[in-house]
Amino acid sequence: MGETRTSGEIRLLKFLVQCGLVTPQVARDAELAATTDKKSVIEWLAQNRILNEEDVAHLLAEKLHIPYVNLAAVALDPTVLELVREELATRHSVVPLRAGGNTLILATANPLDCDAIRAIEFATGRRAQLEVATTTAIRDALEHAYHLETALDAYLKLVPDESEQLPMAELSDENTDVKSLLHGTTLPPIIKLFNLILLEGVRTGASDIHVEPGVSAVQVRYRTNGLLEESFKLPKWVQAPLIARCKVMAALDITERRVPQDGRIRLRFHDAMLDLRVSSLPTQFGEKLTMRILDGGATTVGLDKLNLSPRDLKCISQAIARPEGLILVTGPTGSGKSTTLYSMVMAILSPTRNIVTIENPIEYQIRGVNQVEINEKQGLTFAGALRSILRQDPDVILLGEIRDRETAEIALRAAQTGHLVLSTLHTNDAVATVSRVLDLGIEPYMVASSLHLIVAQRLVRRNCPHCIEPYDPDPQALRALEIDPHGKTFRRGRGCAACRQSGFAGRMAILQIMPITPALAKLIESKAPDSAIRSQTHEDGTRSLHEDAAMKVCEGLTTAEEVLRVVDVPNEESRCPSCAHTVEQTFTVCPHCGTPLHSNCGGCGLKLQKEWQICPYCGAGVKPPAVAIAAAPAPIVAAPVSTTSAAPTNAPPNRTTRDTAPTIYRALVVDDQPDMRRLITFTLENSGLPISVVAAASGAEALDRAQETPPDLILLDIMMPEMDGFQVCEHLRNTVRTAFIPILMLTALDDPGNRARGFLAGTDDYIGKPFARAELLARVRRLLQRTYGLAADTPANAPHAEGEDANPMRLSA
Repeated sequence: MGETRTSGEIRLLKFLVQCGLVTPQVARDAELAATTDKKSVIEWLAQNRILNEEDVAHLLAEKLHIPYVNLAAVALDPTVLELVREELATRHSVVPLRAGGNTLILATANPLDCDAIRAIEFATGRRAQLEVATTTAIRDALEHAYHLETALDAYLKLVPDESEQLPMAELSDENTDVKSLLHGTTLPPIIKLFNLILLEGVRTGASDIHVEPGVSAVQVRYRTNGLLEESFKLPKWVQAPLIARCKVMAALDITERRVPQDGRIRLRFHDAMLDLRVSSLPTQFGEKLTMRILDGGATTVGLDKLNLSPRDLKCISQAIARPEGLILVTGPTGSGKSTTLYSMVMAILSPTRNIVTIENPIEYQIRGVNQVEINEKQGLTFAGALRSILRQDPDVILLGEIRDRETAEIALRAAQTGHLVLSTLHTNDAVATVSRVLDLGIEPYMVASSLHLIVAQRLVRRNCPHCIEPYDPDPQALRALEIDPHGKTFRRGRGCAACRQSGFAGRMAILQIMPITPALAKLIESKAPDSAIRSQTHEDGTRSLHEDAAMKVCEGLTTAEEVLRVVDVPNEESRCPSCAHTVEQTFTVCPHCGTPLHSNCGGCGLKLQKEWQICPYCGAGVKPPAVAIAAAPAPIVAAPVSTTSAAPTNAPPNRTTRDTAPTIYRALVVDDQPDMRRLITFTLENSGLPISVVAAASGAEALDRAQETPPDLILLDIMMPEMDGFQVCEHLRNTVRTAFIPILMLTALDDPGNRARGFLAGTDDYIGKPFARAELLARVRRLLQRTYGLAADTPANAPHAEGEDANPMRLSA
């Protein structure tokens, strides 16, 4: 060890002697080791079990009034790392953390090494501010900071190269097909990691990919069938390069991290072009990325695949067969509006028609249709594109969205001048769509004469056909949907491998089809209230969203609990107190049973309309309805909605920050011996560490559990029948979902050959049987610290039998 390093070590030893932590003789032995061996005095003291390096770091922080930093929970900034050369940072064991003005904040295990600090200040020209970290954390951070490719390749080297399945196309004005982009053997592993994340999303049919920085890890989540699912975690040290890679691919400014940005990425999958819309958002722990996957090569769905009733199919077919008019599809974002619009377009696609679409973005590519993509940065807006298209002799116009009055006016004018216009709005149901259009400032007579059909919809998950079975829904859920269970058989998906234990496979639409009849047109032209329009739609035979949902529940296509997750049901105040049917709140008489729904004035007793708050005759307050409340049904409470099948599953723990509850880490214990599984589980759950434990009795079961809900830590026995621990470890390292999970191997084969084989298979640590309780907990704690930044002061000393730590666990087979 060099002289400069030795002087800093001597100062540290004197400090430890003054604090009474080591004796002068131990200090002399450590000084000799620091002079002759390539290790620090802290490492020597830790290896000889004299001092714990975490205790030394916390003592230095406390006595010197320097912050302690958990480097495993820090995303290192590449621009700051460039300020200190690798050789200089490694020689002095410092990690650059942040820079501001003329100050450089450094992490060091020895803040008493003044010579090292002066060397850094001289080389960078900045004043150094110190934070204390452990020696192991410093060494790991230096490896991740300056040798990222090597560190990342150690995790991904066993993950297969799948470039043929997902060749990428760098974003440019032309669509290129770069075949070699995913070859992990020739390109940096961070590119391979990013591409594997994309490939996982494409394979699972995800609509969105979320990359979310947390306090100690980076969470990757996929939205599948409308629900976000936690997929896997990545270590904090890959955060900065991973985000930078995505921003480079999406043509975003990688130096700008304080404001949101939007971009796009194009790639090919099975000869189809996928378009990814990328959005970055600054958060507390770093930039969050969301990628929306748009499959331009996906096939459209025909009208006959929308589960329409004969009446609804006839209404849509008649509306799209007309040469002019406006058809609106309404619903929240992600409710399938574009799919319904494209289904209408495909139904009328013909060489004799000029069909033009205006979209942002183009979600489906349809041969024979002229598709225009909005580019607001270049001045191409919905309104501007619509004006130009009207000069292109169109027969049918698909307008992606009506956002403002200008676009609405042009669309309605086009619908009145011989064009069929299809578009979307964001409203709750079909009746509210009329009010929304009028609120944009459109004249009622224009709406009444141009609007021909409104389709409101939601998407619910469909029961998996492979594991569908009868079940008894929650009675409150049935009541909320006004379903009489007598004589009906309800079905759900039990959960199987085909649906990934969710019980659902794919989604379907819940629809409200509202044709504009002459009676409705008169009401719209007269600006009648929503209650009058809703009453007329009921007379016209239009089903509401929750009525259509109830019908699909009765048909066994989905579950009542799933429907209540996405479809609003009327509350108690909007039901008749006598017959419990849905009634508009402003009705004075129930249209189903004729029960009076007036309120009575508390002063004069006159009947008042329900929406009145005070009596207009005497000014008194309004009393409750003067009907028999005893006949009213019990309050409606929607049952909790399960996002998985009813079969027991191991849900991931809630992830919280330090400001709330502590993170609970999920450990998977894999051992074919029941006694050993119970013993290890008991030890972990009673250790004081924030751990919850699940167990697997075989390698195959362990792989299934890890893929279903990836754990935070795996304790893996080697000697198991059919599939041993080495094979399990290799399988876990073969997929990006489990490649970064820390693994601790447990075995009685504690010899150098098997240890080497274990590390080659991808294990992070290795402990031989029999082992002491203290050693097992120390290794578990160390893995959690190095991977997720577990706080060093987390207790791990729950009461146990006297002398237990000294005696090994004797179950060693």
